Amino acid sequence: MPVVKGICEYDGTNYSGWQKQINSNSIQEEIEQALSTILSEKVSIVGSGRTDAGVHAFNQVFHFKTNRELDLNALKKSCNGLLPSDIAIKSFTIEKEDFHSRYSARNRTYLYVVAKRKNVFFDRYSWTIYGNLNVEALLEIQKFFIGKKDFVSFCKAHDEVENKICNVNYSHWFNKRDFLLYFIRADRFIHGMVRGIVGLSVEFARGKVSLDEIKEVIDGKRRCPLWAPSKGLILYKVEY
Repeated sequence: MPVVKGICEYDGTNYSGWQKQINSNSIQEEIEQALSTILSEKVSIVGSGRTDAGVHAFNQVFHFKTNRELDLNALKKSCNGLLPSDIAIKSFTIEKEDFHSRYSARNRTYLYVVAKRKNVFFDRYSWTIYGNLNVEALLEIQKFFIGKKDFVSFCKAHDEVENKICNVNYSHWFNKRDFLLYFIRADRFIHGMVRGIVGLSVEFARGKVSLDEIKEVIDGKRRCPLWAPSKGLILYKVEY
């Protein structure tokens, strides 16, 4: 059975997250409903990973299977006609039968946006921090998170995943005019991990935690003190 790979973007503000949940609206459910309507069959999609409530995506990847003969351009156009304005299909492609959007992925990259001032047009997609942040402090600790580590201290308490080990291969802050942009890439992420790393980094840049305390959190000796808001987090790219 052919495997169809889809890439979508979305504004997660009004959703409970990517994954379907009872009595909550999700990105996954909206796309499944659109595809099921167009193809006149029940379609179930599998995403490259779950994004939390309020988290956005530039390039979320998903796949589904169907025996239907497809005009992929027409399918994209029809989907975008049915989907709400805050979800868009960017492309559909036919992949090999063993392709899996989650298990075939080699790396995932997230972007976190910190705004230095109130910004009307970007408030939905950034964490506004008033007052000065020590950018040099952010740059000082950005490499502390690189490597194969147990990120249990950055995981939300209700996460049921036992394996908290992730291999981070890129971690970097960029200081732009009105924004601080943080990019992080890893083979996998656990629930709350990126927001925890950003929150801890910001606390250090504010002078509220010491370098020794940073190392204790990374070593799993104490919990992360702060998780950044979900609205500043964007799934930037998934690599295969």
